[in-house]
Amino acid sequence: MAYILDNVNTTLEMIAHFYKNYNLGSASKVPKFINIIDANLRQIQSSLAEPLTVGDKRHLAAVAGKMERYKVLINQLGKSIAGSSLGRRPLVEWRDLATAFKSRVSTGIIINLGHKTLGSFFNDSCKLFITKIRDIYPKYNSPLKTNFEFCAEFVKPSLNKNDEALACREFSFLTKNFTILSSDLSEANLKQLFNNNAVDYLMERLMQFEEQDSGWGLSKIISLTLNVNSVTLMHASSFIELPKEIQVKKAVINVKNNDEACFGWALSSALFPATLNTNRISSYPYYAQILNFDGISFPMSLDQLQKFLKQNPNLSINIYGLTRKTQSDYVTVPIYLNTEKKANHVNLLMIQQNYEIEKDIENNATAHNSEEPDEAVRFHFCWIKDLSRLVRSQLTKGHGKLYICDRCLHYFSSPDKLNAHELDCKLVNKCKINMPEPGSHVYFKNHEFKQTAPFIIYCDLECLVQDFQDDETQNTVKYKQHNVCSIAYYLHCTFDNSLSRFRLQRGEQCINWFTSELEEISNNLQQYFINPVQMEPLNDLQMLGYNASTYCHICEGPILPPQVKVRDHCHFTGRFRGSAHQACNLRYKAPHMIPIFFHNFSGYDSHFIIKDIAQAIPGRVTLLPKNKERYISFTKKMENADVEFRFVDSYRFMSESLDNLASYLKFDDFKILRSTLSHLNDEQLKLLTKKGVYPYEYMDSWEKFNETNLPEKIQFYSKLRQSHISDQEYSHARNVWRKFDTQNLGQYSDLYLMSDVLILADVFTNFREKCITTHKLDPAFFFTAPGYTWQCMLNYTKVKLELLTDVDMMLFVEKGIRGGITQCCTKYSKANNKYLNGKNYDPTKPPTHIMYMDMVNLYGWAQSQCLPLNNFKWLSEAKLKSLTPEAILNTPDDAVEGLILEVDLLYPRQLHDQHKSIPFCVEHDTPPGAKNKKLLATLHSKTRYVIHYRNLKQCLQAGLILERVHRAINFKQSCWLKPYIDLNARLRAQATNAFEKNLYKLLNNANFGKTMENVRNHRIIKLVTRWSGRYGANYYISQPNFHSREIFDDELLAIELSKTEILFNKPLYVGMAILEISKTRMYDFHYNFMQHQFSDDRLKLLYMDTDSLVYEMVCDDAYELIRANISRFDTSDYPENNIYNIPRCNGKVLGMMKDELGGRIITDWVALASKMYSYKTMDSDNDVMKLKGIRDYIVKNRLTFDDYLECLRSGITKSVAQS
Repeated sequence: MAYILDNVNTTLEMIAHFYKNYNLGSASKVPKFINIIDANLRQIQSSLAEPLTVGDKRHLAAVAGKMERYKVLINQLGKSIAGSSLGRRPLVEWRDLATAFKSRVSTGIIINLGHKTLGSFFNDSCKLFITKIRDIYPKYNSPLKTNFEFCAEFVKPSLNKNDEALACREFSFLTKNFTILSSDLSEANLKQLFNNNAVDYLMERLMQFEEQDSGWGLSKIISLTLNVNSVTLMHASSFIELPKEIQVKKAVINVKNNDEACFGWALSSALFPATLNTNRISSYPYYAQILNFDGISFPMSLDQLQKFLKQNPNLSINIYGLTRKTQSDYVTVPIYLNTEKKANHVNLLMIQQNYEIEKDIENNATAHNSEEPDEAVRFHFCWIKDLSRLVRSQLTKGHGKLYICDRCLHYFSSPDKLNAHELDCKLVNKCKINMPEPGSHVYFKNHEFKQTAPFIIYCDLECLVQDFQDDETQNTVKYKQHNVCSIAYYLHCTFDNSLSRFRLQRGEQCINWFTSELEEISNNLQQYFINPVQMEPLNDLQMLGYNASTYCHICEGPILPPQVKVRDHCHFTGRFRGSAHQACNLRYKAPHMIPIFFHNFSGYDSHFIIKDIAQAIPGRVTLLPKNKERYISFTKKMENADVEFRFVDSYRFMSESLDNLASYLKFDDFKILRSTLSHLNDEQLKLLTKKGVYPYEYMDSWEKFNETNLPEKIQFYSKLRQSHISDQEYSHARNVWRKFDTQNLGQYSDLYLMSDVLILADVFTNFREKCITTHKLDPAFFFTAPGYTWQCMLNYTKVKLELLTDVDMMLFVEKGIRGGITQCCTKYSKANNKYLNGKNYDPTKPPTHIMYMDMVNLYGWAQSQCLPLNNFKWLSEAKLKSLTPEAILNTPDDAVEGLILEVDLLYPRQLHDQHKSIPFCVEHDTPPGAKNKKLLATLHSKTRYVIHYRNLKQCLQAGLILERVHRAINFKQSCWLKPYIDLNARLRAQATNAFEKNLYKLLNNANFGKTMENVRNHRIIKLVTRWSGRYGANYYISQPNFHSREIFDDELLAIELSKTEILFNKPLYVGMAILEISKTRMYDFHYNFMQHQFSDDRLKLLYMDTDSLVYEMVCDDAYELIRANISRFDTSDYPENNIYNIPRCNGKVLGMMKDELGGRIITDWVALASKMYSYKTMDSDNDVMKLKGIRDYIVKNRLTFDDYLECLRSGITKSVAQS
C-alpha cells in the first residue's frame, strides 16, 4: 500500500466543522481554508505523477475530490455573504491519473464535487467523457478500447426499519470494455456509448451489489475512472485466408469480401447458404436487406454485438477464435457465447492474419522494449458451417457421429445426452473446457522437493512516510507518501555458511542497489547449480548399506530388475544420500531457483520493487497473480545467468505478525541472528530477538535520520492502527537505543531493519526445519501453505486421486458445492441465571443461559471421514430405481462405495416449525424481490438438488421425503486423508510451544483450502514493458479476450486476459464432499442432541456460523448439560477446579463441541445480520464485536456493544469511516 491517508480524516473533519458552523464572523477565514485546500490539491496532483500503483492513485484522487467539494461549498458561502452572484460551479472535475507508452494508454478520473444522485453525476460525467474522448482520439487516429471504474462510499446498515449505518467503506465497480471508432465521435453517438456502457451497466451492478449479503448501501459518489487504450484494435474487415489446416476440414465458409463488412456477409452466408461458389459475395443476399444493421459501424467490433442482437431478436450468435498450439495445430476456442439459442442461430469464426504459437506467448510473460514496428491486428469473420467437423480432431480420433456442445466444446454420443448436459453447462461455462486424459490421477511426484533448497534470501524494506510541503503557503498536505529509504537482505546458504551474508543499504537509490545485488548473487551462485560437486567415496558402512538396499530413497519404491540401481549424492556437498532408481536420480535435481521471502510481500513490499525488477534487470518476469495489483508471487528469470529469483510472501505460510512469530521462539532458536551478530553480547542479542517498534509516521524526511535522540513515545502513534505503543514497548526502544550506543535515528532505523530481516530468517528457518523433520518436504520450494500441505499430504498418504474426465461429472460436482451456513436467527437475548452477579440475576424470572458453542476443527473432522477416491461412474436407470429411501438409509457412512445424487425432495409442512431455525439442504437461490442468488436455508422443497448421500440420509431421518432420483454418481471411497489429518493433530497435541501448535493446525486447515481450488478463478496477467511488436501492450490489448490493465509507470503495464479455455485438473469432488459432510456434524448436534435435551419453548438458536452455534437455553444450569454428556464436548479450555465441576477432557479432539468462552458467562447478545454481532461477558469491560468487512482495530477502538444495541432498538445512526 503506497499511501496511508492517515491525516486526511482530520483535515476533512476540520474543514467540515468550519463549513457546518460557518457564520458572518467566519468570512475572514475563508481565504485561509481555500489556501490549505489548494496546497493539498497541488501536491496531490504532483504526487499522482509519481510511480505509484493505480489503486493508490485512485485513492488519492478520491481524497482530492472530497477536498474539491469543500472548496466549492466554502467559496460559495463566502460569496453569498459578500453579496456576490454565486453562479453555477462545476460539480464534476477531470484529473489525469496515469499514462503509459506516450499516452497511448491513459487513465483519467472524473471526480464528484457535489452531486448527490447518480443520475445527475452520470449526466455531468457524460459531458466530460465526450470532451476527453474527442481530445484523445485525434492524437493517434486509431480506435479506442475503453472502460470505466465507478468508485463510491457505501455504508453498512443494520437490519432495522431506520436502516442506520455502522461503518463506511469505498468500493469500486469495473465495466466491460467497449470500442470507440471514428464514426462514433459525434456527440449523440458518444452519449449513447456512455449510457450503454457506463450508466446502464453500473446501475445494474450497483443494484446487484446492494442485494448481496454484503449489507452495504450507497452513501456517497466519489468518482468515475476512465481507462482509454488507443490501439490498432482488433476489428473484422476485409478478406483473410483461412489457415490451411482449417481449410482442409471443409467446415468453414469464408466469403471473399472486398469491403469492411465481413461480419454481415458471414451472417448472410449462414442464413442463406449457397450450394455453389460459396466464397463469392454474389451467391448471397445483401446483408443489410435481411438484417437490421442500424447504427452498427463497420468494421464490426465485438462490443457492438449486443446492440446488433437486440435489433435482431430472432437471431443468436456464438463467436469462436483460434489458438495456435504448435506450428500446424490450431484449436478452436469460444470468444463470445450467447445465453440463449434463438430460431436462427449462427456460429461464426473470427480469424486473424497471423497467429503466434501459444507456448511462445507464455514464455514471453514479460514483453521488453524492442524496435519491432507497430502492426495492426486484422480480424475477419467466417461462418462455421459444421462445428463438429471443425473441432473433431481436437476432441477425438474416432469417426462416429458427434453431438457437440457449442459452449464448452465437448462431444456426446446422442442428442439426449447433449440436451441434458446443456442444462448445466449454460449456467457456468463461458470458455472451452478441457478435461484430463482417461486414467489421469493426482499423486505425489515432485520428489525434488524432498531436498533442502540450497539458497534462500530473506528481505525487508523501510519507507519514509513523507509529508509534502507547499512552497507557496507552507501548508502541510494531509496525506502520506511511502518512499523506500532502506532495504536489507540475508542470503542463507544451507550447505556452506561462509556463503551466507547480510547486507543493508539506506539511501534514495537503495532499490537500484538491491537489483544490482541480485545480479551479482545470480552470477556468483549459478556455478553451484551448473557445476555439481563429485560424490565423496563411500565408507564401508555406506557401501554395505548400498549393496543391501532394495528400495529407492527418492520415490520410496522397490528397485526391481531390470531397473538400474545407482548411488545418489548431494550436488552441493558431494555427500552420499542413498540408493536410487537411475530415472529418479536423473530427475532429483534442485531447481535453479532462489526464493526471496518478504513478510507481507503481497500486500505491501511488492509494489516497491516489481517495476525495478521487471525493467532494470534483463530477463522475463512471470506472475502468480491474485489480481492485477496484488501478486501471490512473481519470478524473475535472469537473462545472464542460469538462475531465477522467486519473490514469495512468508505471510502466506505463517499468517501472523512478525512480532507474534518471534515471540514463539526461544533465545536458542535465533541461530541466524546470533551467528550473524556474533560480536554482540547476549544482552544485546536478546533485545534484538524481540521485534522492535519504529516511528513510521514520524520518519517523514531524510533529515530525521540525523536526529540524535529517540523520539518521544507520542511520536510512535500509528494513525493507521489508531493506537499508541505501550509503555513496555517504548521502554524496550529506549533500552535498544542505550545498549547499542545509538548515535542517531539512521542507526536506529538500520538496527530495526536488520533485526526484522534476521528475525524473519530465523522464524522461517524454524518453520522450514519443523516442516522438513515432520513432513519431509521443504516449504522454500512452494508459494503458499495450501500448496505446501497438499503436496505433503500426497507424499504422506501415497494416495492416487482419480481425475474426472467426464465434463458432466465435473459440472455435477460443481452444482453440489455450497459453502458454510451463516444465519442470524434471533436478534437479541439477555441471560438470567445463578452464575451472574447478584444485580444481573432475577430469580423471579425464568433462568436463561446464552451459550456460544464451537465445533473443534470441523473441517479437520470432515477430512477424516470417508471421501471419494476413484472409480467414478454414472448409475444406470435400473440402479437409480433401486435407490429407495430404505436403500439409502441402510448405506453405511463408511461404505466401500459412496454416492453423490441429484434428487427431488419434499419438505413436509409439519416439519416447518421444528426446522425453522436451520432448515436442511441449503441452496443458492434468488430471494423474493432480488436479482442475485444467495446461499439460503429455506423450508422449500428441492428440485434437482445435488447432495452427498450422507446428507441425504440425514434429511430422510429428519422426515424429508425423497420423491425422485434424477442422476447419481457412485465411487470408491475410503478414509484416505485421515492419516494425514491425524498426523498433524498428533503433532499439535505433542507441541510444546504456540509456534508448533499453530503450524500443525495451519497444515490441516490449509489442506482443506487446496481441495476447494477452482481453476475457473485462475487469472492470466502479463507484464509488458513495450508497446509494439510481438507480446507488446498493443498485441495483448488488441486480443478479443483482453479484460483490463493497470499502469505501473510510463513503460510498465499489467494486463489481464480472460481465459478462453481451462483444464479441470483438480479433484474438486474432495472439497465438495468435505463441505457437505461437515454440515452433517452441525445438523446432528442441533437436531439429534440439543433438540432432544429441550422442549421447543426452552431452546432458541440465536446464531449460526459454519462451525458455531449460539443458543439461548431456558434451564437451571446449562453446564449440567455438558457434565452429563461429557463425551460430546472438548472441555480442555475450562480452568482447573472450575466452578461448574466440569472435568477437563477431549482436548482438541476433532468434531467435539466446546464452549467457545471456556466457562466465561455471556450476559447479553445482539446480532444485526450474518457476521455482524456483539456480546458482553460477566466481569469484563471488553465487549466482543464482529463486523465483516471492517478492519479489526476500527471495530475494537470505535464500536461498542451499546452501538449494536442502539442500531437494533433506537434507530440511532452509527457511522465509522474506513479508508
